[in-house]
Amino acid sequence: MSNAPVIRQDTVNPLNSPDFDKVPEIFTRHIGTWQGAFIKTDTRGHFSRSFFGNFTILIEGSHYQQVNNYKFSDGSRRQLNFQGEFEERILKLSSSSYSDFSAIVWDAGKETVCFRATKTEDNALITFVETMTLLSENQRVRSTQVF
Repeated sequence: MSNAPVIRQDTVNPLNSPDFDKVPEIFTRHIGTWQGAFIKTDTRGHFSRSFFGNFTILIEGSHYQQVNNYKFSDGSRRQLNFQGEFEERILKLSSSSYSDFSAIVWDAGKETVCFRATKTEDNALITFVETMTLLSENQRVRSTQVF
């Protein structure tokens, strides 16, 4: 996944910058728009489908906003919206796209952020566990497991 920043670091000013007492530094390095291809596999690790996505992230003070846009091979599109607050340097997320979505996100060290979320889908509780590792300033890799 590559980063084509929408919000350049040199445009961040004291009125809209992250609160560094509440926001771990690694989160500020995710600000901007990230884009890339996603590959889903079945439970045996075989290819299931792929799609394109981009994620725009903004942090102002201790408030976090993220918009995910997906484009699928059949031409359909989907947008998901997330918002949250940093509390004790842990991000607590909710979503206006899913009424029962909740997540926590934390700095795991070694250039990695960990994410754990739950939501209900088809009357079943779904848990997501994800890591996002920064490989360089403009490249990261995401790995998600769904239970």
